[in-house]
Amino acid sequence: MNQPPGVSHKSCEVCRLQKALYGLKQAPHAWFQKFSTVIVSLSFVASHHDSALFFRKTNARQILLSLYVDDMIIIISDGF
Repeated sequence: MNQPPGVSHKSCEVCRLQKALYGLKQAPHAWFQKFSTVIVSLSFVASHHDSALFFRKTNARQILLSLYVDDMIIIISDGF
């Protein structure tokens, strides 16, 4: 494990985590925020009706990504 930038310590010291990411109430939200950022950077658009639905349209196909808890459904239609 690497120290965050700006944290200094001696080589003989050990760092102790006060909280783990798993089990925190914010963990699912943090994961979804990171996922959304990556998906939107890949030209997907979030649905206005369902925040867990993303779509991307091109001339040849349409791609739908739907998230449900820890599962992802990917639907691709060619030649619509």
